[in-house]
Amino acid sequence: MSVSAKTIGVDLWGGQARGAAANARTILRPVSDASLPRKSMRELFFGAYDAFVTKCRAVDEPGVAIVAVHEKTGKAQGLCVLRARVDRFVAAIVGRHDRCDLFINASEALSLRHLAIVLDPVKSWKRGDAAVRYRVLDLRTRDGFADETGRPLRGLRAEGPALLKCAGYAFFMLPVGDPTDWPASPQDAWAMLPERVYFDETEWSGRCATGSMPKMPKPGARTSTLVRTHGPHDTGVGLVRSGSAAGTLELRGSHTGGYLDVGNAELADGILLGRYPRCNGAGFSDDPSLSRVHALLIQVDDRLLLVDTSSRNGSRLRGCDDARVIEIVGETELELGTHTRVRWRWTS
Repeated sequence: MSVSAKTIGVDLWGGQARGAAANARTILRPVSDASLPRKSMRELFFGAYDAFVTKCRAVDEPGVAIVAVHEKTGKAQGLCVLRARVDRFVAAIVGRHDRCDLFINASEALSLRHLAIVLDPVKSWKRGDAAVRYRVLDLRTRDGFADETGRPLRGLRAEGPALLKCAGYAFFMLPVGDPTDWPASPQDAWAMLPERVYFDETEWSGRCATGSMPKMPKPGARTSTLVRTHGPHDTGVGLVRSGSAAGTLELRGSHTGGYLDVGNAELADGILLGRYPRCNGAGFSDDPSLSRVHALLIQVDDRLLLVDTSSRNGSRLRGCDDARVIEIVGETELELGTHTRVRWRWTS
């Protein structure tokens, strides 16, 4: 079993200050500047480019930069850089809670914990072995997110750049590590962005079930390959879609507890743990230190991960320090918050 430390660089540009205000509010309100016309993704990229290009060009390791730009004002709000690691996953959480890795608060339509970005390991840091693959997952929010054309999404797998919209922001997901990808001119940089092609709309789409292929198809020289996925499942639709369960998740609080049978497809899409009704097994723990959305359990290829979603009181292997990403091997026991215990058992 292994524990991943945070490998994140963060810059905030929108005037937000962590810890400056209470983060208890969960009510969603419309964006206040509704009278302003929305800018195109191209306009937003051009306007914000100078704010992030120098920092992205300086990254000399493979990874992905997450750039947030306010859709109506065109102002760059923040940058989070996830640096890939050999043989271990890294992750970042985007939201309006000041413990999020990319904390942005110009729009109250953004949930406190809205998106999780999970970056796959690389084989090595050699350029030919350092293909950057990542997932963007909605944390069961009201509206999810959308692609650059406005098509609704709950989950996305990507190799290459992705342009997304979410709660009044444009998010540019841009691979880093090669300085030549960052010319001085935003026009030249935009022209270098490859075409975004969805896997299920190509000739590959009939060869395997949606979201289930073991490897991403290799993108062409001028394409970025995207795959739409379900994202974490709603608690109301069940967690075993068909067939037998992949395993059983046990959650225990101080005085309460329960078991969840989880199917293979549901485990690959991710399930949420926490106190909110949108989380799975929300009533199993009576632990007030458990965050409303505390952690994401997801299987990536043949590895099972628990991703802490910027919780207030952390997630850890029993007896270890808090970690953003924990790989679960065997019947490992984990601690969420102060009093919640979690154990996963594979179906034999």
